[in-house]
Amino acid sequence: MKTLFIVVFVALAGTCLAQQRGKDSACVYDNGQFPHEDYCDYFYDCIDGVATLQLCPNGLAFLGKGRGLLQSCDYPKRAGCPDGKRVMGQSPISTENCNWLWGRFPHKTSCTRYWECWNGTYTLRNCGFSLLYSTESESCDWPENVPGCQQHPTCKNIANGAVPIENNCKNFWQCIGAYPFLQECPAGLAFDPQFLSCRLATTVPGCEPPPTTEAPEEEERPASGNRRRTGAGLQRQNYQSLDTSSANQTPLQNNRVNDRPQFRTAPGK
Repeated sequence: MKTLFIVVFVALAGTCLAQQRGKDSACVYDNGQFPHEDYCDYFYDCIDGVATLQLCPNGLAFLGKGRGLLQSCDYPKRAGCPDGKRVMGQSPISTENCNWLWGRFPHKTSCTRYWECWNGTYTLRNCGFSLLYSTESESCDWPENVPGCQQHPTCKNIANGAVPIENNCKNFWQCIGAYPFLQECPAGLAFDPQFLSCRLATTVPGCEPPPTTEAPEEEERPASGNRRRTGAGLQRQNYQSLDTSSANQTPLQNNRVNDRPQFRTAPGK
């Protein structure tokens, strides 16, 4: 009996030791997802202590289970990659306007726009008013936080303020953070380059509205007269015409209906 107990104890101890040795070191817990030690776009998916290596979509980095833009992965900047230790491990797969299949990428000629790529398909996006796209944060940011787009030829003499457009009464440039945004004056107003603001168009030289000319009265009378001759008015006019024609007739003509010959029976019949 004692021998049997020792055999069972040794067997159980061996099983526990084998289970401990079988648990992957990448698994902090038996179940869950954990970052790769070298690459941002790789991660471990652990089930019962067994780790399976997984890849993020091309261009995204591991952020955490249920925390990412897609699956458990998000834009590298949001995931803090690179962090001085880890880098992207996959090779970029590029398409038109997309450096990777997934991600946000700057526009070549505009600081207010950027490309958003989903599985290699790009969409042109615009930053909100007064914001510029930052490659550092991969998002829209205030102009003072986007050094590469602060110096613009239109705003070289003024960082914040209005700049007139030559021979243009309606539009002007509004410089914010040394970057221009096209603006338009409301209806009835024009941009005054002297005051650098929208003012009444009649007070801005060269932007006065053209004079309006009224149609001659002779052209309006027939139209208004025709409108009065519709419906009941036209009927009254017809009645007046009939009355007038009756007034011009002689009494003999007026009584012509009553002057019909009378048929009489012959005498004696």
